[in-house]
Amino acid sequence: MTLLAAAAALDALASGLEPKRGDVISGALVLQTLVRRGEGDRDVQDAALGLEAVATGRPLDLDQAGRARAAELARKVRELSATINT
Repeated sequence: MTLLAAAAALDALASGLEPKRGDVISGALVLQTLVRRGEGDRDVQDAALGLEAVATGRPLDLDQAGRARAAELARKVRELSATINT
């Protein structure tokens, strides 16, 4: 489980592509773990919920604003990865 997998999945969503299943599952797990530990802010919670939705088969039909939000969340997850080295 890595935060970089979560960022990769979010990048794919931002590009309008289907993310790799392994990145989605791994990313959702690591983000949910951070949220449960109380280490996640609102953006981490949003990213976790989005990847959990994709992991459980609920498709995200993202419009331009949704793809932009996914790109922003990917950037923030990368920043978080650099600070906590997960």
